[in-house]
Amino acid sequence: MLAEHSHRLLGATIGMLTLSLAVWIWLSDDRKWMRMLAAGSLVAVILQGLLGGFRVLFNSLEFAMIHGCLAQLFLCMLVSIAAGQSAWWFREFEFPKEKGARNPIKRLGLAICGLIFIQLIIAAIMRHSGAGLAIPTFPLTPEGGVFPEIWNFPVGIHFAHRAMALVIFVSYIYWASRILTCKVLDVRIKSICWLGLILLFSQVTLGAMVIWTYRSPIPTSVHVLNGAFLFALSWLITFFQFSPDLKSLNGLRNQAPESVDFSKVSTGQSRP
Repeated sequence: MLAEHSHRLLGATIGMLTLSLAVWIWLSDDRKWMRMLAAGSLVAVILQGLLGGFRVLFNSLEFAMIHGCLAQLFLCMLVSIAAGQSAWWFREFEFPKEKGARNPIKRLGLAICGLIFIQLIIAAIMRHSGAGLAIPTFPLTPEGGVFPEIWNFPVGIHFAHRAMALVIFVSYIYWASRILTCKVLDVRIKSICWLGLILLFSQVTLGAMVIWTYRSPIPTSVHVLNGAFLFALSWLITFFQFSPDLKSLNGLRNQAPESVDFSKVSTGQSRP
């Protein structure tokens, strides 16, 4: 009961903070895309509250799954707002380009984020269907093979979660290698990528621990939390690749403020 009530109180607090954030952005930031992002986050948090209420009122697993997945999207909206409001956003960066002026890092990032979100949906279905231990051994099945001998819905959704994890792992390693070997990308984006790799390997380890400990609450909870962090961090890297496109929408607003040479000001050589 304490955990459930704390969840409701935190949800209400986040809702009020999001409302305050949206109002502040609309009053202080004239970038249209930032205002739309703020409005979208406000709509998302209101929907989250409604879905949470419906999940309790109707005791619906379907509402619980949607509630959990929307929370991931809401987190990415907040990450986008934080990135767009940072001083780092207003700096000039170089971005890799292929033929046709397309950014391969951005396209791969969108694909990675899409795969992770699909994995989150699969995980929500698996978790709320009680299929977390449908295949109770890792990395092989109880029969000692890669594929289960007996198939049903719990086994199928559990195996889909493992298969998608492998796809994401390989894809993420390739994407990270492209980022880390790119000569024009800022070193801070590469630093974020290294953190993403740490989260990736931690996620695989935690997933194995969930099976080995028979879904002990701590590794299971940390596995879910780490997955959300990995999704948000991957989106942060990808979102920064949209910086040139978004800056071009409001050229004047997105220019970084000119620095003042205080040595010239003191000698009267600088104009206000």
